[in-house]
Amino acid sequence: MIKHTLFLIILICASVSTQAQETDLRFGVGGSFLGSGDMRAIMLENEANLKLNRYFALSGGLGFGTSNDGALDQASFLQLNANVYVSPFRNTGRNDFRLGTGLSWYTVSESYNALSISHTGEIVDSKLQSDQRNALGFSLIIENTYSVTERLLVGLKAFTQPYQNGDINSGILLKFGVKL
Repeated sequence: MIKHTLFLIILICASVSTQAQETDLRFGVGGSFLGSGDMRAIMLENEANLKLNRYFALSGGLGFGTSNDGALDQASFLQLNANVYVSPFRNTGRNDFRLGTGLSWYTVSESYNALSISHTGEIVDSKLQSDQRNALGFSLIIENTYSVTERLLVGLKAFTQPYQNGDINSGILLKFGVKL
């Protein structure tokens, strides 16, 4: 139910953003620390932003991340985000510094190699195991975006997302965007 509601919010933001005059689409690439911070993940994000006024904006986004810390631990995740931003210095100029928060839902697929080692140190049995989990959480975001031209944007986003199951996803993304 919650993931369907979050997905609906993102679709509404995306459909409204295509009809409003002050909208943009952003693509982000970077890294995050997944789980309890023990897995380094490469992350991609797509986001639609809707500027409500000089101080507030909404966004809906879809993120994907993958981590491969060797043959013993691999994970990938998909997340949906719906955020509200406040620009304390107004978002009317070329530079937009903003703080954000919102809801995040994600699903993680993780696989790991379960080893049985004898007392002499030899591997007796090796078996690949997998786990999948879903969780709802919230986002805390600090973002700065600069308008390179009338339509092109570049920015940096730092975020942390604690989830109900105890997982935390924190990271930094370099973002590129275009105003519609």
